[in-house]
Amino acid sequence: MKKIGVVEGYYGEISKFDDRKKIIESLNKYNLNFYLYAAKEDPFLRSHLDIEYTKEWLSAFRSFVNFSTDLSVEIGVGLAPVKTAHLSGLKEKIKIFSELGVKSISILFDDIEGSFCFEKQLEIFNDVKTSFSELSFDFCPTVYATELIDKDKNHNEYFNNFMKYFPKSNNFFWTGDKVISLEMSDNCQSSLFGFNNENIYIWDNYFTIDSCPKNINLSFCDHLSHEFISSKNCYLINLTGMPRTDKLLVELFGAFKVGEKDSFETILLRHGVDERLLDLIHLLNPNSKKKLQDKDRHKIHEIMFSWFHPLKNEWYPYLHNLKKGENL
Repeated sequence: MKKIGVVEGYYGEISKFDDRKKIIESLNKYNLNFYLYAAKEDPFLRSHLDIEYTKEWLSAFRSFVNFSTDLSVEIGVGLAPVKTAHLSGLKEKIKIFSELGVKSISILFDDIEGSFCFEKQLEIFNDVKTSFSELSFDFCPTVYATELIDKDKNHNEYFNNFMKYFPKSNNFFWTGDKVISLEMSDNCQSSLFGFNNENIYIWDNYFTIDSCPKNINLSFCDHLSHEFISSKNCYLINLTGMPRTDKLLVELFGAFKVGEKDSFETILLRHGVDERLLDLIHLLNPNSKKKLQDKDRHKIHEIMFSWFHPLKNEWYPYLHNLKKGENL
């Protein structure tokens, strides 16, 4: 089964289960089928793998999995063993999530530097795959974008070892040329020679705000193509943690994927975007040439103080920065 959907894998406030369920409803509505729970701020997935969740949290997660299953959306979980001593805790967490109905596990070594070498990571990955042969596993390397390969000597050595030793039949995540790539195509995988396209999973950070807190990237998925998505066995867009915005992004992604006839503007209006903002929405496209005029600043100012909608509350700081020209 192809996994096309979203990943909750950003830094910042963790989503509530009620908001996650609304995302699941949107995924189902727009024919998307996968939700990877890999919250960066959930310590029980990362720095405290050895500590158990509360019974209340586990009950809520089971309800979330059951709710998603009923709507034909699969839940995956991303676990990050940041310390070698966490192997037993990692296995226990995998066991727990498996008992809760999770069948897909991602072993994540992104944003983990200096802890241990690639060979040790691969040893851990192979260990859990052998121990839980009934589950599906994929891998995220520490070097997960082209721009990280030559960051320093350690990153370059890591990538060379990854290219040499990672089994070509296994699946792994890649974010493209950049951590936040503004173009996703076959070209963004050119450094991964020898790997099959079907084994290269895409973790798309285009819409993510945690690495660029002054910006919000928004377009009708102008950074990718139908052909590229169609060629992938797994393509996930990273969410933002802003509930209203995330529901909008799910519809944009789903509509783009199937070639929906509704226009970009129609979708924006359906989610509560002020009609006056449509003429300026191109300013949120990171690939567009931007020139903010005084009349635009005045218009944004008026919108900020007369647009009343929950989506506006999420966008307010970004509109403020846009008005000041700080994200141009």
